[in-house]
Amino acid sequence: MELGCFLAGALLSSQGQICTTEVMGCIEPIRDFLAIIFFASIGFHVFPTFVLYELTILVVLTLSLVIMKFLMAVLVLSAILPKGSRHIRWIVSAGLAQVSEFSFVLGSRARRAGIISREVYLLVLSVTTLSLLLAPVLWRAATHKWVPRAERKTLARPPPLLPHPAD
Repeated sequence: MELGCFLAGALLSSQGQICTTEVMGCIEPIRDFLAIIFFASIGFHVFPTFVLYELTILVVLTLSLVIMKFLMAVLVLSAILPKGSRHIRWIVSAGLAQVSEFSFVLGSRARRAGIISREVYLLVLSVTTLSLLLAPVLWRAATHKWVPRAERKTLARPPPLLPHPAD
């Protein structure tokens, strides 16, 4: 199924900007609805009292994890990318700095198997959630620093579906 989705996406993107824009206009409401459900389900798993009691350790763990992932990505991309693409290295590293939502799956499996305690599981959930909340801030900072002002607007919002009648 995943290969079929990939091929369908590749086929649609090869049809040109107009086709891609029309399809994205149809898919955007569904994508936004699924994103709302995803983030609401994350909110159901985080316990506010646990976050308040363990706030200092959560902040320290989240910041150290995000900073370490950011620096490691910069280091790896510095070795791979050519010297003239410094801005790409910083932007991609900012996008990779958060903890993946797959950690929710791994944490719940480890909790059910008895590998980790309830407190460690709650730490994993909270750090993952905080890093996901921190990701847009990192992205905005990286694009503000390294992307020229004219290109920032295209990264911030998608292109309009249809041209304006006055154009």
